[in-house]
Amino acid sequence: MPLSGSSFHRAKTRLTQLLDRRDLRCNSLIFAFLIFYRVRPLTEADKKKATAGWEQFKKNLSKDVEIVAEYAHIWGTTYNGMITVESRDLSAFHDFWHRFRETTRWYVPETRTYIAQKEQP
Repeated sequence: MPLSGSSFHRAKTRLTQLLDRRDLRCNSLIFAFLIFYRVRPLTEADKKKATAGWEQFKKNLSKDVEIVAEYAHIWGTTYNGMITVESRDLSAFHDFWHRFRETTRWYVPETRTYIAQKEQP
């Protein structure tokens, strides 16, 4: 039963209008996360430590998150590199993000993330 003054019929917003018009054959969204990062200057020992930590991090990824690509140089920006991550589940990415920052914060002082989505039939 609706609360006093409300109804079962929700107001049409731009978002609900778009969802009403979408192709009903699409039943899944895939989110892509482009994570740009800046690495601080590292000693050779720190480079080895960072590489080992990163490889261990990737081995322990959730099955709901995939690192699609890793790029070592991003010309035309002030960032050293970028990774592309995909997930169907925003909460899985949220967990990934916290683990990613816990793992890399000591040598990656700055990141910038862009999020995109596509419908997957």
